[in-house]
Amino acid sequence: MAYRGSGWFSLLAASLLAPGCGARALDQGMNPPTTGTGGDGAPEPVTDLVAALKALNGPDSLLIVGNNAGAVTSISTRGPFTAFLRDPETLDEAAKVVGMPVCSVELQSLTFASTATDPSTVTVSDALDACLKEDLQPMLATLGSLQTASTVVVIAANTAITDHSTNNGINFFYDADIVRLLHSARKLYVPACIIAPQSLSLPSPQGQTAGLSIEDALASCGRM
Repeated sequence: MAYRGSGWFSLLAASLLAPGCGARALDQGMNPPTTGTGGDGAPEPVTDLVAALKALNGPDSLLIVGNNAGAVTSISTRGPFTAFLRDPETLDEAAKVVGMPVCSVELQSLTFASTATDPSTVTVSDALDACLKEDLQPMLATLGSLQTASTVVVIAANTAITDHSTNNGINFFYDADIVRLLHSARKLYVPACIIAPQSLSLPSPQGQTAGLSIEDALASCGRM
């Protein structure tokens, strides 16, 4: 079952293949969580991520996650944000506990400066603009129809899949739908295993292509 998007964005493809975008590179679980308000200097320690998000949760609060960190901001006031130097999976899981909406701008990194220095980074303000403009409704509907309590999304350089889905199969997504699936997974709090820049092995007329098997990909993320 395959859903193909219309074309692949060169910037996002470059981000997918860039070193440091794999699942292990995103794992900052050994680092203490930190928070800080934009423009106020160094972040301050936070001992409980769920408690911190709960304290920030409001009717128009939004957690924006990049591949390196997250930021909670207000959609209406676009005022000061609170930054968290945690990996997106950890942030998404904590947001699920408190019911805070999430918008992903992965595969870019968030910068807490006022301007971005290169295309691989995005400011919190620009990330919010992207979140408000992105149309994920078709993909959200598709993923929602496939979602179970055990569904896992795997993001590779050449494809993305859902496993443990309602149709008991592996569902493949390609091209721009790779990023749409990742962003939708964060919104629906579906675990996402990012193995890019590695590829998944896929069937072809010449046999299996080079890459990780689905089983090895899930195992590498601790999702077997």
